[in-house]
Amino acid sequence: MPPNFFDAQGKPPRWFAPCLAALVALTPFAIDTYLPAIPNMAAALGVEVAQVQHSVSSYLLGFAVGQIFGGPLSDRWGRILIGTIGLSIFIASTMLILFANTVELLIALRFLQAVGGGFATVICGAIVRDLYHGREAARIMSMIATMMLIAPMVAPVIGATLLSFGDWHTIFIFLLVYGLLMMFLVRGILPETVSRFRRARRQRQSRRSMLQGYGQIFRCRRALGFLFGQAFVSGCMFIYITTAPFVFMDHFGVSSEQFPLLFGSCVLGLAILVQLNIRLLKVFEPRQILVVGVSALLMSCALLLASTLYFGERQPLLAWMIPLVMAMGSIGIIAPNSAACYLEFFPNISGTANALYGASLFIFGGVLGGSVNAVHTGTLVPIAVGMLCCAAAAVSLALFVARARQPISVEERVK
Repeated sequence: MPPNFFDAQGKPPRWFAPCLAALVALTPFAIDTYLPAIPNMAAALGVEVAQVQHSVSSYLLGFAVGQIFGGPLSDRWGRILIGTIGLSIFIASTMLILFANTVELLIALRFLQAVGGGFATVICGAIVRDLYHGREAARIMSMIATMMLIAPMVAPVIGATLLSFGDWHTIFIFLLVYGLLMMFLVRGILPETVSRFRRARRQRQSRRSMLQGYGQIFRCRRALGFLFGQAFVSGCMFIYITTAPFVFMDHFGVSSEQFPLLFGSCVLGLAILVQLNIRLLKVFEPRQILVVGVSALLMSCALLLASTLYFGERQPLLAWMIPLVMAMGSIGIIAPNSAACYLEFFPNISGTANALYGASLFIFGGVLGGSVNAVHTGTLVPIAVGMLCCAAAAVSLALFVARARQPISVEERVK
């Protein structure tokens, strides 16, 4: 652990949350910065754009795999070692991508890059749970979420700017440099929050026992309510992300220069609600705010569908944007509190629990977003229906499975 990391009261310094946010932002940067370059990459590799887009799906899958295995290993070997291994994989695969000359090699290397990214970022939520719980954990999660939300807003702009100075390789050079900076952060700044005694105890256990934590999680019904409820919320967001180019540029005829502004407006709304959540946590419990958040998401998605059906093909952009920003904004008071409530059940296997949490968001989000794309009809109706279904499922899970209106007792926590 870096010397003098904690203050006199035994609390981490104020810059601790921004450091974790910078590490978590590795994934949105790895996904969003190269999106503007996909047509250029397709031309350079001599393939269709759709083939290069498979590299996005391979990254989502690899990231989920990295988190699933990285979480239990971080409980067993420590957060810093797993973060170091992950960043080493990320950096090495990013370097190899610079020399990729076939789309198949690109897809494979993006999968490997994502596995490393999953290893590196899964330790962030686990570190927060190691040091905090309850309202304080939700507050730190909110601070991290606020700062990491900047990444999706600026990533496409960074990618487009880098393309103006060179070809698609410049974007992956940027990711390489960012990965090296994160390696310095993990090795030189972040503390090891898993005690030597705890690591030694887990290392004495069999390898098979590393995955037994997942069995403990799936036996905790209330925790699964929070887990899968947030997974459907993530699905709602991924439906928006995967369909945004069609919605704005094809359907509404927005130019490529205006697209980042509209895309970022929803992220900005989300960031504002995350800030509001930090203040609400001074008065309310995370589970109480969560119930309000999922209810707001359901109402916003219902309004989005009603607007789409009422106006039809003549729907004004503003009539789509208002409920969309409301829906995305509500996620800002759902995600941090959902994570805090879910992790509250697993104080001793927080790495494993956080791994499953992160992986489920990407798996559910990717599958649901892809499913809406598969039933594409050239209208906005499937998008609005898909988002409403996700919101309804999230409300049902939060209220009837997680029983979010009831406090979490000490007896319910997995020892």
